Amino acid sequence: MSIQTPGTLRKQASQALLRNEELAISALEQLPMELFPELFKEAFKDRHTRIVKAMVAAWPFPCLPVGTLMKTPDLESFQAVLDAVDMQLARKFHARCLRSPLETLSITSYILSESDLNYVPCCHSLCQLKHLDMRGVVLLALDPMPLRLLLETVAHSLQSLDLQGCKMKDSQLTLLTPALSRCTNLTKFNLYDNDFSVNILKDHLLHTANWSKMNGEQYPAPLECYDDFGYIDTERFLHICLELMNALRAQRQPKRIVFATDTCRECGMRCVYDLGPRLCPCWQ
Repeated sequence: MSIQTPGTLRKQASQALLRNEELAISALEQLPMELFPELFKEAFKDRHTRIVKAMVAAWPFPCLPVGTLMKTPDLESFQAVLDAVDMQLARKFHARCLRSPLETLSITSYILSESDLNYVPCCHSLCQLKHLDMRGVVLLALDPMPLRLLLETVAHSLQSLDLQGCKMKDSQLTLLTPALSRCTNLTKFNLYDNDFSVNILKDHLLHTANWSKMNGEQYPAPLECYDDFGYIDTERFLHICLELMNALRAQRQPKRIVFATDTCRECGMRCVYDLGPRLCPCWQ
């Protein structure tokens, strides 16, 4: 006789519910909390949008980690989630944590389409957003204006913003900087692994004089820190980072700020500059 693990049993229970959408939706009121993540994952993956909407409206946890489920682009499922969040806000009689607007939105390592991004600032449930995590969401070929509109909307509430690995260029940071400068409650900001020139990055830093609550900033080393073959030029890196640090200190006193290169091709480590330079092992 085989012994099934709790994880296997949860998966089987979820699959059984998904075979009958009406039963699954009607069972949500009595569904144990521990079954919600597995059922939501399966419903999202198989594009059961009616069940997805119903589950978001009944979600019993304070955070909805949508990004970890989005392994492939699927606008229909993405919109179903945001529609459901908006829908539950209109249902004032609902008793769960989703009475108030969503505080945390995580969309990581997802291939975001133009339509996806355009939809985000239209979602009224994000108007009080405190934490936005978009690590690994490639924005290189997308118009950043919808993201700027969202940042302008949540400028009064946003506390952390993670845009690591979004592959943004100068023009995109230039467009976002005015909105970012208004986010006066930011405490954490991550721009690692984006491609900016020294002048554009410096201009951004000069627009952050009112970031008095900031206690953790992470920036990519500017493009000028690399040679023509993409390798770090340590002399340029040290000179440029000191220049950026001095320009920022003329505006405000950062509590913790780090400039870092891409990971080294040889050792997999970064060269970083915070209180001073710390080079990867290949340069020590």
